[in-house]
Amino acid sequence: MVHTEEAIAYAEICVYVPIFILTLIVVFRHGFKKQLGWIYLAIFCVVRVAGAGFKIDESKHPNKTNTEWSGILQSIGLSPLLMASLGLLKRVTDEVSNHVRSQTNSYTSNRGISGLITKRATANSRRSRIIQVMQLPTMIALILCVVGGTDEGDSSLSEIKTGKKYTKIGIIIFLFVYLLLSSLVIITMKDVGNAMKGEKRIYFAVLCALPFIAVRLLWSMLSAFSHSRDFSLTNSGKPLIQLFMAVVEEFVVVCLYTLAGLTAHKY
Repeated sequence: MVHTEEAIAYAEICVYVPIFILTLIVVFRHGFKKQLGWIYLAIFCVVRVAGAGFKIDESKHPNKTNTEWSGILQSIGLSPLLMASLGLLKRVTDEVSNHVRSQTNSYTSNRGISGLITKRATANSRRSRIIQVMQLPTMIALILCVVGGTDEGDSSLSEIKTGKKYTKIGIIIFLFVYLLLSSLVIITMKDVGNAMKGEKRIYFAVLCALPFIAVRLLWSMLSAFSHSRDFSLTNSGKPLIQLFMAVVEEFVVVCLYTLAGLTAHKY
C-alpha cells in the first residue's frame, strides 16, 4: 500500500519533470542573460524531483541518509522560489528602465519632461540593484538551512541544537527577503504601465505568487519554531498539512512563472 507521503512524492515527480522541460524551453527561448528567474525555477524543479526520490526510497528502505536529505531538500525549496521571484522582478524593472530611457530620448527638446523621466529611470535602476543584492542573503539562508538540516540529522544533542539554530536563522532571513520582495513588488506597481505587455504578465505573475509564497513561508516557520510535531519535516509530521501549506503553494507559483515565461515576448 502506498502511504500519503509516498503518493505526494510520486505526484511531485509527475508534475516537476515536465515543468522542468518547459522551464528549459523558456530559458533557451529568451536567452540566459535575462532569464535568471527561470533558471532558478529549473533548479527548483530539480530539487523537488530529487527530494521526492529520497522520500520514495525512504519509504521503501528507511535509513538516516534518505530521511536527512528528504528533509533538507524540502526545507530549501523557499530559496529558489524567492530567487526566481527576485529574478523575474528584476527583469521587469530593467525593461521598464529601458523603456523610460527611450522616452527620455524622445523628449530631449523638453528639459522638464526629460528630467522627470530621467529621475524615474534612475530610481528603477537603483531598485534593480537592490533586487540583485537581495540574492546574496537568500543564498546565505539556503546554506544555513542545508547546514542546519545536516546537523539536525546528527545523533549528538549539541549538534541537533546547533542545527535547529542555523535553520531558524535561515528561515528568519527568508522572511526578511520575502518582506523586502513584497515591498519592491508594490513599489514597482506604479511603473508597470510603462512595461511591455509580456513584462506586465510577468509582473502580475510575481504579484499573484506572493500570497502563496507567504503560506509556504509560514509552513517553514511553523516547522522551525513550533513545538507541534504536525509541522515536522520528518515522518512524524502530518503529510496533508505539508500538502496544503507547501506542496500546492509551490506548484501554483511554479505554474504561474512558467506560463508567464511561455507567453512573454522575446526582446
